[in-house]
Amino acid sequence: MKPTTHILVPTDLSSASMDAIEYAAALAGPLGARLHLVHVLEDPHGRSGPYAFSVPDRPDRHEQLYQHARTALSRAAAKYRDDLIVTVEVREGPVTEAILNAAVDYGADLIVMGTQGRGGLKDLLVGSTTDQVNRLARCPVLAVRQPRDTGRAAA
Repeated sequence: MKPTTHILVPTDLSSASMDAIEYAAALAGPLGARLHLVHVLEDPHGRSGPYAFSVPDRPDRHEQLYQHARTALSRAAAKYRDDLIVTVEVREGPVTEAILNAAVDYGADLIVMGTQGRGGLKDLLVGSTTDQVNRLARCPVLAVRQPRDTGRAAA
């Protein structure tokens, strides 16, 4: 088995994604692996998957979304830069395709993704991004599930 030297963490900047970054960083440290944080800007007026379409966004809004993502990624990476080699990148395009391309470009040995595990009709019809990446990636995919709030008090 090949050693893990590059870990890709696609993030949508949600709390589930931030949990995945922490998990990946904890794995990367002892392995001496590089951590690659990637956010994908998908056209907000489009759809990916089997019924893909796109309507271009306004350039000023696009730039604002890009800068927000870049800042959030840089903040997340700063927590680990003393101990790990961390890169950040904002990509554009259909999310699953951009993640798979990033995995190839970075030579990822592992993809770590956050998932909220909501399910529902959308996931039933087209599948979650994590499920799609898991089916299509050339390397292992680790889904980090965010703990569910069951509404029960802790004992």
